[in-house]
Amino acid sequence: MDIRVLALCELSNDLLYDKIPMQKLSYYIDESLRIGKEAAGRYQGYDLETLYAEHRINIDYQEDGTAGFGMAYRGQITLEKGNCSTVIFRSSIRGLAENSANGEFPAVSYELAKNMHLAHEFFHFLEFESDSYVPRQLEPVITMNFPGFKRRARINRCSEVAAHAFAKALLDLNVLPNYYDYCYLINTGKMTEEAFEGMLEKNQKVLYAKTGASM
Repeated sequence: MDIRVLALCELSNDLLYDKIPMQKLSYYIDESLRIGKEAAGRYQGYDLETLYAEHRINIDYQEDGTAGFGMAYRGQITLEKGNCSTVIFRSSIRGLAENSANGEFPAVSYELAKNMHLAHEFFHFLEFESDSYVPRQLEPVITMNFPGFKRRARINRCSEVAAHAFAKALLDLNVLPNYYDYCYLINTGKMTEEAFEGMLEKNQKVLYAKTGASM
């Protein structure tokens, strides 16, 4: 499974995705993946709950999440100076683990599904703590271009791509964690296998054939 293609699946959800020049797609993907992977290198070998405790981030375990967008929320994080906390919804994490097998990779355990979420949110905490958000580290895109005037904006989904890369590296996964989100959607009947394969094929063509990048 090509992690760059999975990263593009995430990036394509950005509201400004259509504003990204085709030749710049690899830049946003590769830089986001690099930032997340490099950040994970500083925390290799750490237990995630220990990391949360050391950074004074409270973890509140609750049973149920509120359903929305075809799946239940697995958790949410509150980022405030001196008061950071996250909620983990056990039932939603359990649902992901139980519906995460699909072809190339076996199902993940409840513990690993929980840690994927904790790792993802910890990366966002690192962005907040350092005030160094991934989109701000990358070039903006031009959203409006008139003679003598250009409006630029950031690609916010780069943070999500980097958080996926952080979790993958920290937990030594074979694939970006958003792969398991698609497995969940397929196994619960919210997405077809054909639609998933079609999305992967389309994004592979976009990323490689049209940019001229090598696979």
